[in-house]
Amino acid sequence: MEFSNETALLQEIYKGSAMGAEAIGLLLPKVKNAGFRSDLQTQYEQYEATKKQAEQELSNLGQCPQELTKGQQMMLQSALCCKTLLNQETSHLAKLMIEGSNMGILTLTGVLNSYGNPKDNPAQSQTEAQYAQQAGDPAVALARETIRHETDNIDRLKVYLV
Repeated sequence: MEFSNETALLQEIYKGSAMGAEAIGLLLPKVKNAGFRSDLQTQYEQYEATKKQAEQELSNLGQCPQELTKGQQMMLQSALCCKTLLNQETSHLAKLMIEGSNMGILTLTGVLNSYGNPKDNPAQSQTEAQYAQQAGDPAVALARETIRHETDNIDRLKVYLV
């Protein structure tokens, strides 16, 4: 049971997907627009599938996923409660989800860029690349797929912005 860059990458994928699913679960009761609700449910299912895939890859490495802490869950609940207390319009909720997806893309891209060859990751210096342990292909593939899903989610939700 060795901790590796692959493990760290998979843990980040799991955490981001768990946060996204949790956020959607909190927002769905406030959603009145049927199309927006359908898009959020699709996004929720995607987060759950990604979580399951990351969990399986972690299991293959002899690791368990790190669940969201109660503190992380409470912070998310508090933030969404405050941000939706006075405004539950579809456009505002879509903006919140887009911001969350952007945060996920930024975080995952940062973790990805901390591994590998600087030719593959221009943000990484030659020295850092020399000492970085390569993340495994399944983890990198899942990270890239997750980023692509988040980008697609943003594009799908843009139609709800006013």
